[in-house]
Amino acid sequence: MFKYGFTNYFEGILNFTGYEINKVGPWLNVYLSFEIENVEILPEGLNEPSALVVYDHEGELQDIIAQDEGVDCEYKFTDKEKEQIQTYLERINEKHPIKGE
Repeated sequence: MFKYGFTNYFEGILNFTGYEINKVGPWLNVYLSFEIENVEILPEGLNEPSALVVYDHEGELQDIIAQDEGVDCEYKFTDKEKEQIQTYLERINEKHPIKGE
């Protein structure tokens, strides 16, 4: 993850601990909780990281948003972290179809 302006950069190994799926109007929101395995102390301004993944009504991925304590934050996911999230979403999709709902 990195803070806007590429400060506080680190590449997290995400250990997913849960998810919640909510339909809001035409959007499907998937909230992901995780722990970061390879970071002992989180940088200042990041206390309880999580992710919000947004799909449109056709099941197309629209955005992956970093959150802290359940709200949007100044951090963004790296490409490798997004890959980890997408792999986890594929596993969720096998159990509980996300796409095409």
